[in-house]
Amino acid sequence: MLIKVLLGVFALALGIWLGLPGRFEQSTEELEQLMARGGSKRRKVKRHFIAIDRFRKDELASDRRRAETRRRFRTAVSERDED
Repeated sequence: MLIKVLLGVFALALGIWLGLPGRFEQSTEELEQLMARGGSKRRKVKRHFIAIDRFRKDELASDRRRAETRRRFRTAVSERDED
């Protein structure tokens, strides 16, 4: 029983230690140099074909998201507002 309690305390301490924010070790000069260089170009994601893709609809993710937002935010007008 004592071993379980000690392991629990150790697990709690380890979780708290791992959850702490990381240390910031870059100097302001290094940050300024990186910002002066400009941002990196975004890389295009390579699409991989998998066997289950044969069963999926040929639908873009942006179309699915757009349809979800249309369905999600419907408002009803009360009878008092119609007058």
